[in-house]
Amino acid sequence: IVPNGVDVPAELPVPADREPGAPLRLAFVGQAVERKGLPVLLRAFEALRDHVPVELVIVGAEHDEVEPLLLDGDRGVHVLGKVSDDEKAAALASADLLVAPSLGGESFGMVLTEAFAAGTPVVASDIPGYRDVVRDGIDGVLVPRGDATTLAETLRELAMAPQRRAAMAAEARAHAPRYAWPT
Repeated sequence: IVPNGVDVPAELPVPADREPGAPLRLAFVGQAVERKGLPVLLRAFEALRDHVPVELVIVGAEHDEVEPLLLDGDRGVHVLGKVSDDEKAAALASADLLVAPSLGGESFGMVLTEAFAAGTPVVASDIPGYRDVVRDGIDGVLVPRGDATTLAETLRELAMAPQRRAAMAAEARAHAPRYAWPT
């Protein structure tokens, strides 16, 4: 048993496309507005990248909106801007984790369910709306909202635990259909 109660079978493989030592791939999907928590994520990322190989892909915000929020340069930050639904799905599928550091005002975490459908676990703020979607320690991890230090520490722990990430990814994909729209 690993922290937060996730059972990790010894035979569970690390995703096949990941090379040992490859950077942890983080994705953020949202606008560069304060309530989405992008500045919190950027502080955590800036602290993390000096200790762990990591990349951050930002979907939805434009480079000229993100640049003023960076305190320590854009090393490892890739801003895609507004993209098609297919490009967003590809960014989520290629990420190790979706990070959703919203500060509040989220009635439902639609982007969280999109990540689950892509088989991508999430690290999200422990806020109403997100708390109703993420099963903490099972298909994602909830962190205190606005706490860049705890967010960075959680991301570092997950960077060092590929088996745990793989277990959460499997749970995310397996339980994504609970949010499917009827056809």
